[in-house]
Amino acid sequence: MNGNFRIEIPFETRPPRLKDLVNQYVMGDVWMRDTPFGPVTDSIVIAERFNLKHSNVLRAISKCKSELSIFENYHLEDNLIESIHPTGPKGRERKDRKVDITEFGLALLLLYINTPKARQISAEILYRFFVLKTYVKGLNENQIGAIIGFYRKQMGP
Repeated sequence: MNGNFRIEIPFETRPPRLKDLVNQYVMGDVWMRDTPFGPVTDSIVIAERFNLKHSNVLRAISKCKSELSIFENYHLEDNLIESIHPTGPKGRERKDRKVDITEFGLALLLLYINTPKARQISAEILYRFFVLKTYVKGLNENQIGAIIGFYRKQMGP
């Protein structure tokens, strides 16, 4: 774990993306590509960064899905995306399960990974959320409307 973790001065102009917070504070660059759902990493990368077995990360994902699937508004199928990848020696590859994980999927998954690093990331996300809440309270109605419009446009129909 990064021993010199510290909370910096809150953002000055606009809130950072979750991936930027995670990259800056704890995990390094975990995001592999952008998709229609936003930046994506996968369960293999998360296992490496948290020093866990991939099977433990997959177990945490399964538990997250089983407990949170009743909440349709989380769109788990769009945030914890099942896929496969080849493993094993050349010529004898087999296909194993992996899961692509969006920013929101990672925020949910952190609830199911019980490590100091996961708690550290979760604490930073919560801290930034409360800073954002304080920031938004100081905005007028037009400014809030502009922010809402911007994010609706980003989300699409």
